Amino acid sequence: MDRSGKEQIVAELQGRFAKATSAVIAEYKGLTVAELNQLRRELREVGGEYHVAKNTLVEIAIEGSPYLSLKDLLSGQNGLVLGYGDAIGLAKIITRYAKEHDKFAVKGGVSDGQFLSPAAVESISQLPSREVLRAQLLGLLSRPASQLASLLAEPGARLARLLDSRNSQLEQN
Repeated sequence: MDRSGKEQIVAELQGRFAKATSAVIAEYKGLTVAELNQLRRELREVGGEYHVAKNTLVEIAIEGSPYLSLKDLLSGQNGLVLGYGDAIGLAKIITRYAKEHDKFAVKGGVSDGQFLSPAAVESISQLPSREVLRAQLLGLLSRPASQLASLLAEPGARLARLLDSRNSQLEQN
């Protein structure tokens, strides 16, 4: 490959890194093309993608970016997993795929500028999805408001029950 081709690949990788919210380096030695294409399809469903690029070109592309901590992981046959959305969904797919395929091993990653060890990627995969976390937070935030509404309505409800009870007593007599 000539110099202009390499520069084009580096520029493309830099653009992808600029848009990505998370990146994971994984070793894929010995996987078939069909197995990697299956991984690519699964990643696309959660806003991710899988690329294979020369380590030196990736190293140049991450220079001066929040993904610089991945530099130490760039040895051997590596695949680059980039996520453009929910890092939890991405981690779930990668972790499950690594458990199903012995030849695929997560080396580490970066999410929101924070370096993640392989164990950290696995722990992120065990979190509930972003939508579930938002629903839980919304439930926590709305609970005090509903309790306050119940508390404010209770004196009026007691008065109504008392009047109804007194009305029933008067009707019986």
